[in-house]
Amino acid sequence: MFITEQKLLKYAICSNALYVFFLFLFRPNGLNFEKLAITSFLLFSVVTILYVGYRNRGLLNELSRSSRTLFYLLFFWSLITILRGFTLNLQDWVTNFGNVYMGLAWLVPVVLILGIKLENWNPVFKSVQFMFGLMLFSILFLFQYNAMAGKLKTEWTWLLRPINFLLLIGVYRFNITRRITIYFSFILYIVVAVFTEQRIEFIFLTLVFFFLLITKLKHVKIKKTVFKYIIIGFTILMVLVFTYGYENISLLINKIIEFKDSRTFLFTELLTDLNTVEKIFGKGSLGTYYSPFFSKVLRYFEHIGEYWFALDNPTRITVEVGYLQMILKGGFLLLLLNFGLMLSSVYLAIFKSNNNFVKRLGLFILSLTLLSLISFRPAFTPTFILLWMSIGTVLSKKNRMMTNEEIESKLKIK
Repeated sequence: MFITEQKLLKYAICSNALYVFFLFLFRPNGLNFEKLAITSFLLFSVVTILYVGYRNRGLLNELSRSSRTLFYLLFFWSLITILRGFTLNLQDWVTNFGNVYMGLAWLVPVVLILGIKLENWNPVFKSVQFMFGLMLFSILFLFQYNAMAGKLKTEWTWLLRPINFLLLIGVYRFNITRRITIYFSFILYIVVAVFTEQRIEFIFLTLVFFFLLITKLKHVKIKKTVFKYIIIGFTILMVLVFTYGYENISLLINKIIEFKDSRTFLFTELLTDLNTVEKIFGKGSLGTYYSPFFSKVLRYFEHIGEYWFALDNPTRITVEVGYLQMILKGGFLLLLLNFGLMLSSVYLAIFKSNNNFVKRLGLFILSLTLLSLISFRPAFTPTFILLWMSIGTVLSKKNRMMTNEEIESKLKIK
């Protein structure tokens, strides 16, 4: 039986969703059959997306030369970042290719190729509905995991985060059955966000509703002005954070608005640990850094005899902040290549598009561009698949020039 590329894409994203689902349900530890079986879903997802991306590589010709060049440079440096993580140690291979934050995270930009073809959104929407179905089914297991504030792992939110994406592009696009599923999933998202104690989920939702509020403004010029200042302001903030320092910026903001900051030490420790060359090129996909904070935490819990409760190892292989993770693994070079593609696609979507769908994709990209300064480390998960699909769609001039009617004729959403 012949399987179309769109079906393969759907199977790949659903397989990724199954990996996440089984990961938080079974919580496998170490190298065992259970871990290998669950990881096989992730590897199938990665291999299938790479295969479909390779088959459609000709779509890159629809992008401008500058966008194409940025993508080629990003893909090349991502491969170098992964190759630098190669060792002869079996555990390193398992970590590099069995962990969504390590080597596989830097392959997600390949999804950009698939986003160029507008019809590829149809299997993506079906896959998102599949994710919501899995999460609604997972309600049966909530009490088994003693669901209460702080008891659930972050992975429980991964399959529900696409709610933010659907809110931005418009829930009205779906039929009544799917809308009901989306509404119930939204309620579950709130519940899970409380149980996992993830403030970032509420920040994400607040940002989404803020952007939706701006889009309701009738005056087009005012809307564009607001987004222009957001983009310019954030770009200036990024420059200041990595020159003047995150800690200094945080102190200045705290004088105006009092807030609880839990990210300053991450910026300080990582940038202090890296030498000049490492700041430029990173340490590779398995790169680590030393954290004095987590060293103190570890010593404290060892002192009171609670060895199991130590929050983290002082030698850390990952950072919770998206942009810091890029610097650790691929240096400022990887950060600038990612940021360049993300920011340019935001600009093109908001200011150079003729249709609402592409404009809303730009708002989704903008959301993750902003939030990557405090969270959202790159990973081979549904959120970042949606991100790079959106970037691919936006960067295509043909997609941007379509009218709302032409877009709707391509998207067969039911």
